Amino acid sequence: MHSVVQVVIPIFSIIFVGYALGRIKRFDLQTLVDLIVYVAAPCLIFSSIARSDINLTDFTTIAGAALAIIVIMTALVFLILKLTRSDKNGLYLPMVFGNTSYLGYPVALLAFGMDGLSRAVLYDMLNSLVLFSLGIYIVHQKHKIQEAFRVPLLYAVMTGLGVNLLNIPIPQVLFTPIEMIGMITIPSALLVLGYELGDIQISAVKIALLASAYRIFGGFLVAFLIIKLFSIEGLVRDIIVLQGAMPSAVMSMILAAKYNRDASLVASVVLITTVLSMISIPSILSLLQP
Repeated sequence: MHSVVQVVIPIFSIIFVGYALGRIKRFDLQTLVDLIVYVAAPCLIFSSIARSDINLTDFTTIAGAALAIIVIMTALVFLILKLTRSDKNGLYLPMVFGNTSYLGYPVALLAFGMDGLSRAVLYDMLNSLVLFSLGIYIVHQKHKIQEAFRVPLLYAVMTGLGVNLLNIPIPQVLFTPIEMIGMITIPSALLVLGYELGDIQISAVKIALLASAYRIFGGFLVAFLIIKLFSIEGLVRDIIVLQGAMPSAVMSMILAAKYNRDASLVASVVLITTVLSMISIPSILSLLQP
C-alpha cells in the first residue's frame, strides 16, 4: 500500500497544482500543448521504447488486447444507446477511450518503471489511433483517419520499436538530449490536465455518472476478461488492466467541443472519471501487486 501511495500522490498533486493555477490565473496553453504533442511526447515515447526490455510478442499482445477492449467497449456503448434510444453519440468518446497518455504514462512509469512506461506507450498507440480515426468519424460523420498521421506520436512509436527490435545503436551524446526533452512531458501534461479540468461545469449529472462508471468499471472488467481469456501474465497483464481502466481521455472532450457533439456532457464525464480515478487507480494497483 505504501508503494501505491507513492505512485498516486505525486500524480494527483501535480494535477491539483494545474487546477489551482487555472483558478488563480488564466493562460493560453496551446503553445504548451503543441510542445508536448510535437516535441516532448515523441521524445519520451522514442526514448522509453528504444532501450526498454520489450519484444515483438509483447507488442502484438498489448496491441491486440487494446484493440479488443476498444471494440468490445464500443459495441456495448452502441447497444446501450440503442436500448435507451439516446442520440448522444458524443458519449462514445469518453465511455470508450481512456486517458492512456496524460495519466496512463505517469502511473505506469511510477508504478512499473521504464519497462512499464514503454508498454503503456504501446497501448496508448492503439488507443490514440482509433480515437483519431473511428472516434472522429463517430462525432463528425467523416472519415478522418489521416488525423492520426499528422502528429509525430505514431512515428515515434514505430521508430522506437525499430531501433529496439533491430538493436540499432544510438550514440549516448544523441540519446541523452532526446531523453531529457522527453522528461518534461509527464509533469507538463499533468499540469495541462489539471488546468483544463478547472473549466468544466457538470451537466446531466445522472447520465454523466452512469457513463463515468461504465468507463472505469466497465473498462476494468473488459480488460480483466481479455487477460483471463488469453492467459496474459506479468507486466503486460498489469499494463493492459491499468490502461483499460483509465478515466476518460481529455482529448475526447476537445474533439467533442471541436465538432460540437454533446460537448458539455462529454466534459462532465471526463471530470467525474478523473475524480473517481483517485480511488480506482490505487485500488487497481493494490490488486495488481503480489
